[in-house]
Amino acid sequence: MIDRRSELRIVSWNIHGAARPDLDDLAITLASFDADVIGLQEVRRHQARRLSTELGYHCVWAFKHNGYSRFLPRLAEGLAILSRDPMNHDGDAELTGPRSRSDFRRRVAMWATIEHPTGDFRLVNTHLASGDDAEERIRQASELNGLVRTEFPHDCDHDHDHDHGQELPTVLVGDLNDHREPAVVDALAGDRLHDAWSTAPDRSRNGLTNPTVAPHQRLDHVLTPNEWTVSRVEVPEPTVVWSRRSDHLPVIATVQMRSK
Repeated sequence: MIDRRSELRIVSWNIHGAARPDLDDLAITLASFDADVIGLQEVRRHQARRLSTELGYHCVWAFKHNGYSRFLPRLAEGLAILSRDPMNHDGDAELTGPRSRSDFRRRVAMWATIEHPTGDFRLVNTHLASGDDAEERIRQASELNGLVRTEFPHDCDHDHDHDHGQELPTVLVGDLNDHREPAVVDALAGDRLHDAWSTAPDRSRNGLTNPTVAPHQRLDHVLTPNEWTVSRVEVPEPTVVWSRRSDHLPVIATVQMRSK
């Protein structure tokens, strides 16, 4: 019988780009993960491009907000997807309703189709509302789940010629700001996805990712299709070295894809 499974390594990491992390160090660190796809949050466009160049990966970036000035576009914060394989940036959407592009509370999601040899899949990257407003996080998660369920409509930005009607497996990564709020992951996952950490038979540490020094919150997640098998999920030890890189630790998931 032909084995239609293929191993895939997925990373989600909030790199706190406004703190101007050492990009050479981040590139070396990301390379050590040997990831196939990487979702970055709080990353500036030039940082994402630099990291992708150092890794030799494809890169797409989506604007979130710029709290400084529209005349300083280099300081704009956003989301990025880096992929070892070719990909198409299929779209992005605002999850907070109309907000000023200078407002840090503006929240977005972005998605791309990854052209993996085993089979195409969709990677969704997001960063949900911070603070005490759990209801807003759940609302944003539900809205994003609706986009996943409808296979992302044509009227989103960055339309491409490939078949948007094709049902693709979806992987969702991001900083969900949801510690001890299981309803957020439940709203995102619906009946199609599962939380890799919760289903992995092999896990490092306790999954807590923030703050990097003495982490006590699990905010960062990788969600994978129900039909895919999660082999292992890793979160690095919270050493001083990691605290110099970001205020979040990365999540690294190893999964077995299943082609249609």
